[in-house]
Amino acid sequence: YLKSHLKLRLLILITIIIIVVSFTTRAIFPTKINWPFLLVLALGSLWLDMVFLVQKRFHLAKKILGQVMILSLLSLFWDFTTGYRGWAITYVFPALCILALLLMYSIALIMKLSPRDYITYAVLSALFGIIPLLFILIGLANPTYPSIISIAVSIIFLAAIFILQGESMQREFKRRMHF
Repeated sequence: YLKSHLKLRLLILITIIIIVVSFTTRAIFPTKINWPFLLVLALGSLWLDMVFLVQKRFHLAKKILGQVMILSLLSLFWDFTTGYRGWAITYVFPALCILALLLMYSIALIMKLSPRDYITYAVLSALFGIIPLLFILIGLANPTYPSIISIAVSIIFLAAIFILQGESMQREFKRRMHF
């Protein structure tokens, strides 16, 4: 306990040192871009993400889905903070959705998880991967190929779940809905 507590304190100290050094450097060597502020946002994003990851009450599939949401929101925030160019919607969100699906599948195989342990979050993650269709339809995704790839991977993943894990899905749905 003391070692992990000391590690956390060291990480906080390192974060403060980085922030102070960045603002000091900018004060000595001024630039038009307020990069120390961007660095503070990046470190804040990192700490927010770490807090979510180390919570022990969530299992892996739920953590992965949560990471997609947090990282998507953070990237959108960063995109707007740096003069919105659309890269968060066009590239980051579709890539995170694909990565989440691949991670869930890989972890389920490696850890030999039962479908009960991941099926709900895998389906939710696949449905998230179809959201870029909305971005295409309202003209936010340009170019559209990352969104199209995300949609295709998600549809394939959903088909695989329904075809290969259909009975497990039905049992889990009945269990959760108390049928």
